[in-house]
Amino acid sequence: MKISSRHIGPLHEFGLWIAFAALPYVAFASAPTFAAECKTTALAGLNVPSMTVASATVVPAAAPNPEYCDVKGSVETSGEGAGNGSANFEIQLPANWNGKFIFNGVGGLAGTLNSSANPADQPQFLARGYATAVTDTGHLASQPTWEYGTPGTPDTPKIVDYFYRAVHEVTLAAKQLVKSYYRTETIRRSYFDGCSNGGKMGLIEASRYPTDYDGIISGAPWLDPVGTSLWSLKNTKALIDAYIPQDKFDAVGAAIIKQCDKADGVVDGLIQNPAKCAFNPDALVPETLTQKQANALKMIMNPIRDEHGKLIYPGSSVGNLGQENSSPRGPVGRLDTPPADPNGADPWGSGTVPGNWNLANGILLKLGYYDGGKDLNHSILNGDVVKPDVLDLVYTRLAADIPDDPSNFGAYFARNGKLLIYHGYDDLIISPYSSVWFYEDLAAENGGYEKLQANARLFMVPGMQHCVGGTGPNSFDTLTALENWAERGVAPDAIPATHSANNTVDRTMPLCKFPEEAHYKGTGDENSVSNWSCPAKDQSLLAVGPNGIQAGANAAAPARVRAPAKLAAKSGN
Repeated sequence: MKISSRHIGPLHEFGLWIAFAALPYVAFASAPTFAAECKTTALAGLNVPSMTVASATVVPAAAPNPEYCDVKGSVETSGEGAGNGSANFEIQLPANWNGKFIFNGVGGLAGTLNSSANPADQPQFLARGYATAVTDTGHLASQPTWEYGTPGTPDTPKIVDYFYRAVHEVTLAAKQLVKSYYRTETIRRSYFDGCSNGGKMGLIEASRYPTDYDGIISGAPWLDPVGTSLWSLKNTKALIDAYIPQDKFDAVGAAIIKQCDKADGVVDGLIQNPAKCAFNPDALVPETLTQKQANALKMIMNPIRDEHGKLIYPGSSVGNLGQENSSPRGPVGRLDTPPADPNGADPWGSGTVPGNWNLANGILLKLGYYDGGKDLNHSILNGDVVKPDVLDLVYTRLAADIPDDPSNFGAYFARNGKLLIYHGYDDLIISPYSSVWFYEDLAAENGGYEKLQANARLFMVPGMQHCVGGTGPNSFDTLTALENWAERGVAPDAIPATHSANNTVDRTMPLCKFPEEAHYKGTGDENSVSNWSCPAKDQSLLAVGPNGIQAGANAAAPARVRAPAKLAAKSGN
């Protein structure tokens, strides 16, 4: 398993917070009493059902990690109405096993063994003695059309494995290998940690297989890949129609900060609640933007709708309308250069294709139509409205990949499973308001916020981009928060977070449980956590202004399509 190369700045001491956070490592650093040999033949000889062990390698200790056995192989998948498949895995078995197990989610459309777990958590897995696992979910990202054989003919085993089957079956096999390797009957705790697609994977586990995990960390979850892809396509098409160069985006970002920063009571370059803002792109016409460019920004702020005006997916947070992007893979939504052929089926020519366009292609065309060659530019949307035949087809075919039905989490909560969700308000890849929608639906299903918070808590992160990066406090330890909650009954009311520049921490701040908002006490250094608090029972993040209303951040049924009635409501019923 590759640890993400996106580094998180060091966590500084925050008084009792960090003192308490250190307890899990101290308490569970002892080595297991018995273990099998770390050899391919020995591990294959444990005869874990459906598992093929391809290699087992002893990796010497190297700070902060202990010595561990690195196991690679595959699990044969079967059932769920699909033919047999095969999912690759990597399992790491530390010499100082703490009796616990953690599964890493993977990002994008999977197909790799690269972890998408919170980067602040990843270095702690082996160091604390966790046995770890990860899977590619049954296909290789290097195969560009793994979703289908010939256009229109799906590879059903691979699709079902990607949606949910592979993670569950690799989880069962990995747990059995862990128990056999350490010669134990039980695993004390099992956790899941993933962001983006990995965050979605964790939610699917909780909703479909509630006994697999005791606690789940779900970052920026891809709750509705179809809605997200329609939103991404809408946003990219808006910029195809009205190209905006980077210097103009910089000016837009500066204007938004000037307009919205003070709304949270302190001018500190950070917007605590972008939904409360009242930024109008028309105010920058004609000095900065043309009217067409301003209209494009308003389109990006809009939600996705069906033909009857019902909201399918929320619009964009104004917090990052300036398209600041820390992704090492290039532009996500904005265009580096004007499109070569704005009206063509392939508008890009030899130019760089924005990442969100590629994601929309993968979801809507390859997993929706089983044909990546369809005309994405013209066949899906009319502005922010989805064509009805498209909506029916893609939501039907990808229904199993959408874990946003709040009624499906009852069994997980009934066994006291814990769900810790976080999402950055400056996310350009998945609208942060999708997590707000989901959490509000969960609260309605479970008797309100206070009752829901016994099992599920959401932490919205001001200024944070997709999973990492951004101007806000984007580095925080969710693993310790989950351990303290699941193992000691200490629920996280706030999570300490940092922002770093040039590997030096320059800001500390608490992340408050939704709907609470971090409040500055009015005096002292605004960059110090000691001058901020999370007032109990505060509901400041429920406040909306013109920008939140425009994005549908506060929309509820019947104005928006609320799970689980998404398919029925599309037709206007």
